[in-house]
Amino acid sequence: MNSSIKSKKEIISYKMSRVRAKNTGIENELASALSKNGIRGYRRNARRILGTPDFSWRGRKIAVFCDSSFWHGYDWKNQIKTIKTRKKFWINKIEMNISRDKRISRELRKDGWKVLRFWDFSINKNSNQCAFKIKKALSNT
Repeated sequence: MNSSIKSKKEIISYKMSRVRAKNTGIENELASALSKNGIRGYRRNARRILGTPDFSWRGRKIAVFCDSSFWHGYDWKNQIKTIKTRKKFWINKIEMNISRDKRISRELRKDGWKVLRFWDFSINKNSNQCAFKIKKALSNT
């Protein structure tokens, strides 16, 4: 067998190892839109804030999360039907992510934070509109 030929499992493992938690494409796209719209003063991936928001303004208590459709379960009732392999693992993982996202948003709001969550497709389709929503939230504090 040719050593350059990889098994399906090895290919999937490699692809999964390339998934990043920060400085993702959607984060960078939103950062670019924030810059173009003159929105500054944020911290990226501030670990001192619950949930490590992708962007935050600590003094104004605004936390922004950029959520991937797959990892954070957009349209989960339909998406769950598309999972073909390791169903139990993926369903558990994504449902835990959904639950964690809700808990983090709830706890931050309880502590007086304004929480904004944007789906990847919203950022990719119109990052300036997402930036405008953030600008509006900043002007209301």
